Amino acid sequence: MRAFIVVFLVSSHIFSAFPAFAGAWLWPEGKGQAIVTTTFANARNAFDANGRLIQTPSYRKFETRVYVEHGVTDWLNFVGEASFMSFRGSPNPGDHLDLLIEEAKAGLPLSARGPPGARYEGLGLGSVGARVRLFTYSDYVFSFETSLRGATREARRFLDMRDATQIDARLLMGRAVNVFGMSGFVDTQIGYRTRGQNGDEIRMDLSAGLRPLDRLMLMAQSFSAFAPRGGVATFVAAQKFQLSAVYDVTPSVSVQLGGVTALEGVNSPAERGIISALWWRY
Repeated sequence: MRAFIVVFLVSSHIFSAFPAFAGAWLWPEGKGQAIVTTTFANARNAFDANGRLIQTPSYRKFETRVYVEHGVTDWLNFVGEASFMSFRGSPNPGDHLDLLIEEAKAGLPLSARGPPGARYEGLGLGSVGARVRLFTYSDYVFSFETSLRGATREARRFLDMRDATQIDARLLMGRAVNVFGMSGFVDTQIGYRTRGQNGDEIRMDLSAGLRPLDRLMLMAQSFSAFAPRGGVATFVAAQKFQLSAVYDVTPSVSVQLGGVTALEGVNSPAERGIISALWWRY
């Protein structure tokens, strides 16, 4: 079990959250937005096969993502993403023991230190896709989105990707709301992603936002993923919760600050971190 958990800690971006917000609504032709998100996160524990927290080798990660939505037509939007990441994992004590055993068998001098922890710095995930409006009904909007995701062989060790490419497809539903005079939205996304670290995944992302002030939006988001079969584990699940505030500096520029934490999971890291983002609408 320890070796399995370490594998998923090294795959630090498994079940990672979407960019700051990508909802069911579409941008008009020629309009769009770009969101640059920076995340600092770490994990010292993980959820085991029974959903209990256990101590595991820790890791820290830094990631910067650039996410773009652009209105090709009023009913079709281009979506794309690129990222840079840095990962620093602490060594696994078991690896040092394995090294000492191998050195003893070979008659070599014993190492005072074990192998270093996992390290990576470079390009992360890249993706391109499209979102299509299906129909609207009253305050509801329904759309469909699919993306082709890709990464290098080295980067995939630290991403939720088994192969060089994978497909993410999802159905989105959004609704404008008004709560005690505060405008807001609710967004639901149900998706299917191929070839994650533990096989194909079912994903569910929920977002809700309210504006207590004209220039301030408070946003709560839940990101869940389930991989029932196809990898090292018989079942993997993860849920992250993100709470943030988005402040409109100008009509076209906003800043975001918040935190994210893993609420529960099965065979997945108990990660937590801080996010910040710059939004530009054009």
